[in-house]
Amino acid sequence: MRAYVKMRGEGVNEEYDFLGGEPEADWWSEFSGLVNWNGMGLAVTARTGEWRIYLASIPSGRRDTRGRSREFTLALTGSCGPPDASEVLPLVGLWLDEVVGTAGSTRLRTTFSDAFPDDAITRLRGRHTPSHQQERVQRFAEALRKLGPEPGLPDSEAPGTWWGLQEDDSDRHTFLDQVARLLLGKQDGVAIVGDLVYEVHVTGNRAPSAPVRALRDLWPGTASMLLVRSGSPQQMFPKSIPGRHLLSSAGEVVPGKAPAAPREGTNATPQEPGRKRHTKKRALTDQFLRRATWSCAGLAVLFSGVLIVLVLTMLL
Repeated sequence: MRAYVKMRGEGVNEEYDFLGGEPEADWWSEFSGLVNWNGMGLAVTARTGEWRIYLASIPSGRRDTRGRSREFTLALTGSCGPPDASEVLPLVGLWLDEVVGTAGSTRLRTTFSDAFPDDAITRLRGRHTPSHQQERVQRFAEALRKLGPEPGLPDSEAPGTWWGLQEDDSDRHTFLDQVARLLLGKQDGVAIVGDLVYEVHVTGNRAPSAPVRALRDLWPGTASMLLVRSGSPQQMFPKSIPGRHLLSSAGEVVPGKAPAAPREGTNATPQEPGRKRHTKKRALTDQFLRRATWSCAGLAVLFSGVLIVLVLTMLL
Protein backbone atom coordinates (compact mmCIF):
# COMPACT_ATOMS: atom_id res chain seq x y z
CA MET A 1 0.00 0.00 0.00
CA ARG A 2 1.21 3.52 -0.83
CA ALA A 3 0.05 6.36 1.42
CA TYR A 4 0.44 10.12 0.96
CA VAL A 5 -0.38 12.69 3.63
CA LYS A 6 -0.92 16.44 3.48
CA MET A 7 -1.95 19.04 6.00
CA ARG A 8 -3.07 22.65 5.84
CA GLY A 9 -0.15 24.99 6.51
CA GLU A 10 0.19 28.59 7.58
CA GLY A 11 0.96 30.37 4.33
CA VAL A 12 -0.97 30.45 1.06
CA ASN A 13 1.71 28.41 -0.70
CA GLU A 14 1.70 25.79 2.08
CA GLU A 15 -2.02 25.15 2.38
CA TYR A 16 -2.14 21.87 0.50
CA ASP A 17 1.45 20.64 0.34
CA PHE A 18 2.04 16.91 0.68
CA LEU A 19 4.42 15.71 3.36
CA GLY A 20 7.41 13.68 2.17
CA GLY A 21 6.24 12.96 -1.37
CA GLU A 22 3.04 13.19 -3.41
CA PRO A 23 0.99 10.99 -5.80
CA GLU A 24 1.78 10.96 -9.50
CA ALA A 25 -1.69 12.27 -10.44
CA ASP A 26 -4.58 14.02 -8.68
CA TRP A 27 -7.11 11.37 -9.74
CA TRP A 28 -9.63 12.52 -7.12
CA SER A 29 -10.25 15.78 -9.02
CA GLU A 30 -12.64 13.93 -11.36
CA PHE A 31 -15.13 13.90 -8.46
CA SER A 32 -14.85 17.63 -7.69
CA GLY A 33 -18.44 18.15 -8.85
CA LEU A 34 -19.64 15.95 -5.98
CA VAL A 35 -17.12 16.76 -3.26
CA ASN A 36 -15.56 20.00 -2.05
CA TRP A 37 -12.06 18.73 -1.32
CA ASN A 38 -11.36 21.77 0.85
CA GLY A 39 -14.08 20.45 3.15
CA MET A 40 -15.22 16.94 4.10
CA GLY A 41 -15.24 14.15 1.55
CA LEU A 42 -14.25 10.61 0.60
CA ALA A 43 -13.70 8.85 -2.72
CA VAL A 44 -13.05 5.10 -3.00
CA THR A 45 -12.52 3.43 -6.36
CA ALA A 46 -11.71 -0.19 -7.24
CA ARG A 47 -11.01 -1.79 -10.60
CA THR A 48 -8.93 -4.69 -11.94
CA GLY A 49 -7.59 -5.65 -8.54
CA GLU A 50 -6.47 -2.19 -7.37
CA TRP A 51 -8.18 0.39 -5.17
CA ARG A 52 -7.64 4.08 -4.45
CA ILE A 53 -8.84 6.24 -1.55
CA TYR A 54 -8.84 10.00 -1.13
CA LEU A 55 -10.06 11.12 2.30
CA ALA A 56 -10.52 14.66 3.61
CA SER A 57 -10.40 15.75 6.28
CA ILE A 58 -9.04 14.27 9.53
CA PRO A 59 -9.05 16.86 12.34
CA SER A 60 -5.79 17.52 14.13
CA GLY A 61 -7.00 19.71 16.99
CA ARG A 62 -4.62 22.45 15.80
CA ARG A 63 -5.28 25.87 14.28
CA ASP A 64 -3.19 28.27 12.24
CA THR A 65 -2.48 31.90 13.10
CA ARG A 66 -5.74 32.91 11.36
CA GLY A 67 -7.78 30.52 13.49
CA ARG A 68 -8.48 28.00 10.74
CA SER A 69 -8.60 24.32 11.59
CA ARG A 70 -5.55 22.39 10.37
CA GLU A 71 -6.63 19.01 9.05
CA PHE A 72 -4.99 15.95 7.49
CA THR A 73 -5.89 14.68 4.02
CA LEU A 74 -4.89 11.23 2.77
CA ALA A 75 -4.34 9.76 -0.71
CA LEU A 76 -3.97 5.96 -0.62
CA THR A 77 -3.54 3.21 -3.21
CA GLY A 78 -3.33 -0.55 -2.72
CA SER A 79 -4.12 -4.02 -3.98
CA CYS A 80 -7.57 -5.54 -3.48
CA GLY A 81 -7.79 -8.12 -0.71
CA PRO A 82 -5.69 -8.66 2.40
CA PRO A 83 -3.49 -7.30 3.82
CA ASP A 84 -4.04 -3.82 2.32
CA ALA A 85 -7.85 -3.88 2.64
CA SER A 86 -7.84 -5.05 6.26
CA GLU A 87 -5.30 -2.38 7.21
CA VAL A 88 -7.16 0.57 5.72
CA LEU A 89 -10.76 -0.36 6.67
CA PRO A 90 -10.40 0.82 10.30
CA LEU A 91 -9.34 4.21 8.99
CA VAL A 92 -12.45 4.56 6.79
CA GLY A 93 -14.74 3.22 9.53
CA LEU A 94 -13.46 5.64 12.18
CA TRP A 95 -13.66 8.55 9.74
CA LEU A 96 -17.32 7.74 9.03
CA ASP A 97 -18.09 7.56 12.76
CA GLU A 98 -16.06 10.49 14.09
CA VAL A 99 -16.01 12.98 11.19
CA VAL A 100 -19.20 12.25 9.26
CA GLY A 101 -21.17 10.86 12.22
CA THR A 102 -21.54 12.07 15.78
CA ALA A 103 -19.31 9.64 17.65
CA GLY A 104 -17.79 11.24 20.72
CA SER A 105 -14.45 9.46 20.40
CA THR A 106 -11.32 11.18 19.08
CA ARG A 107 -9.18 8.17 18.17
CA LEU A 108 -8.59 9.28 14.60
CA ARG A 109 -7.58 12.81 15.55
CA THR A 110 -5.32 11.67 18.38
CA THR A 111 -3.66 8.94 16.32
CA PHE A 112 -2.67 11.14 13.38
CA SER A 113 -1.74 14.12 15.57
CA ASP A 114 0.64 11.89 17.51
CA ALA A 115 2.07 10.31 14.34
CA PHE A 116 2.61 13.71 12.65
CA PRO A 117 3.60 16.34 15.25
CA ASP A 118 4.34 19.91 14.20
CA ASP A 119 8.11 19.43 13.96
CA ALA A 120 7.67 16.47 11.60
CA ILE A 121 5.19 18.42 9.45
CA THR A 122 7.63 21.33 9.15
CA ARG A 123 10.45 18.95 8.21
CA LEU A 124 8.42 16.96 5.63
CA ARG A 125 6.34 19.68 3.97
CA GLY A 126 7.11 19.81 0.26
CA ARG A 127 10.16 17.51 0.61
CA HIS A 128 10.41 14.52 -1.74
CA THR A 129 13.82 13.04 -0.99
CA PRO A 130 14.07 9.31 -0.20
CA SER A 131 14.74 10.00 3.48
CA HIS A 132 11.65 12.20 3.77
CA GLN A 133 9.55 9.60 1.95
CA GLN A 134 10.75 6.87 4.30
CA GLU A 135 9.87 8.94 7.36
CA ARG A 136 6.38 9.65 6.00
CA VAL A 137 5.80 5.93 5.28
CA GLN A 138 6.94 4.94 8.78
CA ARG A 139 4.78 7.54 10.50
CA PHE A 140 1.69 6.56 8.52
CA ALA A 141 2.27 2.86 9.23
CA GLU A 142 2.53 3.69 12.93
CA ALA A 143 -0.84 5.45 12.80
CA LEU A 144 -2.50 2.46 11.11
CA ARG A 145 -1.11 0.06 13.72
CA LYS A 146 -2.63 2.15 16.51
CA LEU A 147 -6.06 2.08 14.87
CA GLY A 148 -6.13 -1.72 15.11
CA PRO A 149 -7.92 -4.32 12.96
CA GLU A 150 -11.42 -3.83 11.61
CA PRO A 151 -14.02 -6.35 12.88
CA GLY A 152 -15.32 -8.77 10.28
CA LEU A 153 -17.97 -7.21 8.06
CA PRO A 154 -21.06 -9.10 6.86
CA ASP A 155 -21.13 -10.17 3.24
CA SER A 156 -23.98 -7.97 1.97
CA GLU A 157 -25.68 -7.81 -1.39
CA ALA A 158 -24.08 -5.77 -4.12
CA PRO A 159 -26.56 -3.21 -5.55
CA GLY A 160 -25.77 -1.63 -8.88
CA THR A 161 -26.50 1.82 -7.47
CA TRP A 162 -27.03 2.76 -3.83
CA TRP A 163 -27.37 5.95 -1.84
CA GLY A 164 -27.79 6.73 1.84
CA LEU A 165 -27.85 9.62 4.29
CA GLN A 166 -24.73 10.80 6.08
CA GLU A 167 -26.76 11.48 9.23
CA ASP A 168 -28.16 7.94 9.41
CA ASP A 169 -26.09 5.41 11.43
CA SER A 170 -27.47 2.44 9.51
CA ASP A 171 -26.71 4.05 6.15
CA ARG A 172 -23.12 4.78 7.19
CA HIS A 173 -22.64 1.14 8.23
CA THR A 174 -24.09 -0.06 4.93
CA PHE A 175 -21.81 2.32 3.06
CA LEU A 176 -18.77 0.95 4.94
CA ASP A 177 -19.88 -2.56 4.02
CA GLN A 178 -19.94 -1.58 0.34
CA VAL A 179 -16.50 0.05 0.66
CA ALA A 180 -15.25 -3.23 2.10
CA ARG A 181 -16.51 -5.06 -0.98
CA LEU A 182 -14.55 -2.67 -3.19
CA LEU A 183 -11.35 -3.00 -1.17
CA LEU A 184 -11.62 -6.78 -0.99
CA GLY A 185 -12.04 -7.01 -4.76
CA LYS A 186 -15.58 -8.43 -4.68
CA GLN A 187 -16.83 -5.79 -7.10
CA ASP A 188 -15.55 -2.90 -9.22
CA GLY A 189 -17.00 0.50 -8.58
CA VAL A 190 -16.85 3.85 -6.85
CA ALA A 191 -18.05 5.04 -3.43
CA ILE A 192 -18.41 8.75 -2.66
CA VAL A 193 -19.17 10.79 0.45
CA GLY A 194 -20.09 14.10 -1.15
CA ASP A 195 -20.60 17.26 0.85
CA LEU A 196 -21.94 18.94 -2.31
CA VAL A 197 -24.67 16.32 -2.87
CA TYR A 198 -27.94 16.48 -0.94
CA GLU A 199 -30.92 14.19 -0.65
CA VAL A 200 -32.93 16.41 -2.98
CA HIS A 201 -30.36 15.77 -5.73
CA VAL A 202 -31.04 12.02 -5.80
CA THR A 203 -34.81 11.97 -5.22
CA GLY A 204 -37.94 13.41 -6.75
CA ASN A 205 -38.28 13.66 -10.50
CA ARG A 206 -34.57 13.29 -11.22
CA ALA A 207 -34.37 9.78 -12.70
CA PRO A 208 -31.58 9.10 -13.23
CA SER A 209 -30.31 11.91 -11.01
CA ALA A 210 -27.40 14.13 -11.97
CA PRO A 211 -24.96 12.68 -9.38
CA VAL A 212 -25.82 9.12 -10.44
CA ARG A 213 -25.33 10.02 -14.10
CA ALA A 214 -22.00 11.65 -13.26
CA LEU A 215 -20.71 8.51 -11.58
CA ARG A 216 -21.95 6.31 -14.42
CA ASP A 217 -20.20 8.50 -16.98
CA LEU A 218 -16.96 8.39 -15.00
CA TRP A 219 -17.15 4.69 -14.13
CA PRO A 220 -19.43 2.95 -16.66
CA GLY A 221 -20.50 -0.61 -15.97
CA THR A 222 -19.51 -0.58 -12.29
CA ALA A 223 -21.29 -0.19 -8.94
CA SER A 224 -21.94 3.34 -7.61
CA MET A 225 -22.45 4.24 -3.95
CA LEU A 226 -23.27 7.70 -2.59
CA LEU A 227 -23.54 8.97 0.97
CA VAL A 228 -25.31 12.34 0.77
CA ARG A 229 -26.47 15.10 3.09
CA SER A 230 -30.12 15.09 4.12
CA GLY A 231 -32.58 17.66 2.81
CA SER A 232 -31.43 20.37 0.41
CA PRO A 233 -28.90 23.23 0.53
CA GLN A 234 -31.65 25.83 1.03
CA GLN A 235 -33.61 23.80 3.57
CA MET A 236 -33.29 25.13 7.12
CA PHE A 237 -34.63 21.97 8.73
CA PRO A 238 -33.68 18.94 6.57
CA LYS A 239 -36.01 16.02 6.19
CA SER A 240 -35.07 12.82 7.98
CA ILE A 241 -36.00 9.64 6.12
CA PRO A 242 -34.91 6.47 7.93
CA GLY A 243 -34.06 3.18 6.31
CA ARG A 244 -32.13 1.88 3.35
CA HIS A 245 -32.34 3.67 0.02
CA LEU A 246 -31.83 1.65 -3.17
CA LEU A 247 -31.98 2.79 -6.76
CA SER A 248 -32.81 0.57 -9.69
CA SER A 249 -30.44 -0.01 -12.57
CA ALA A 250 -32.15 2.90 -14.35
CA GLY A 251 -31.35 5.22 -11.45
CA GLU A 252 -34.93 5.40 -10.18
CA VAL A 253 -35.58 5.66 -6.47
CA VAL A 254 -37.36 2.73 -4.88
CA PRO A 255 -40.89 3.85 -3.81
CA GLY A 256 -41.97 4.06 -0.21
CA LYS A 257 -40.32 7.24 1.05
CA ALA A 258 -42.27 10.10 2.53
CA PRO A 259 -40.96 13.40 3.83
CA ALA A 260 -40.85 13.79 7.57
CA ALA A 261 -43.17 16.25 9.28
CA PRO A 262 -41.67 19.60 10.37
CA ARG A 263 -40.02 19.45 13.75
CA GLU A 264 -41.82 20.95 16.70
CA GLY A 265 -40.47 24.09 18.28
CA THR A 266 -39.00 25.51 15.07
CA ASN A 267 -39.73 28.83 13.42
CA ALA A 268 -41.03 27.14 10.26
CA THR A 269 -44.67 28.13 10.93
CA PRO A 270 -47.20 29.38 8.35
CA GLN A 271 -47.51 33.11 8.01
CA GLU A 272 -50.67 34.58 9.51
CA PRO A 273 -53.22 35.94 7.00
CA GLY A 274 -53.40 39.28 8.80
CA ARG A 275 -49.69 39.75 8.40
CA LYS A 276 -49.92 39.22 4.64
CA ARG A 277 -52.56 41.97 4.33
CA HIS A 278 -50.49 44.29 6.49
CA THR A 279 -47.42 43.69 4.34
CA LYS A 280 -49.39 44.38 1.14
CA LYS A 281 -50.79 47.68 2.49
CA ARG A 282 -47.31 48.73 3.56
CA ALA A 283 -45.96 48.05 0.08
CA LEU A 284 -48.73 50.16 -1.56
CA THR A 285 -48.04 53.03 0.83
CA ASP A 286 -44.32 52.95 0.08
CA GLN A 287 -45.05 52.96 -3.65
CA PHE A 288 -47.34 56.00 -3.33
CA LEU A 289 -44.73 57.93 -1.33
CA ARG A 290 -42.02 57.19 -3.86
CA ARG A 291 -44.20 58.44 -6.73
CA ALA A 292 -45.17 61.59 -4.83
CA THR A 293 -41.52 62.35 -4.10
CA TRP A 294 -40.54 62.04 -7.75
CA SER A 295 -43.52 64.24 -8.79
CA CYS A 296 -42.49 66.99 -6.37
CA ALA A 297 -38.91 66.82 -7.62
CA GLY A 298 -40.10 67.14 -11.22
CA LEU A 299 -42.24 70.18 -10.43
CA ALA A 300 -39.31 71.82 -8.64
CA VAL A 301 -37.08 71.37 -11.68
CA LEU A 302 -39.78 72.72 -14.00
CA PHE A 303 -40.37 75.78 -11.79
CA SER A 304 -36.63 76.48 -11.65
CA GLY A 305 -36.41 76.29 -15.45
CA VAL A 306 -39.30 78.74 -15.95
CA LEU A 307 -37.78 81.14 -13.43
CA ILE A 308 -34.42 81.08 -15.18
CA VAL A 309 -36.08 81.81 -18.57
CA LEU A 310 -37.99 84.79 -17.14
CA VAL A 311 -34.86 86.26 -15.58
CA LEU A 312 -32.88 85.92 -18.81
CA THR A 313 -35.76 87.55 -20.76
CA MET A 314 -35.83 90.55 -18.44
CA LEU A 315 -32.07 91.01 -18.66
CA LEU A 316 -32.06 90.92 -22.42
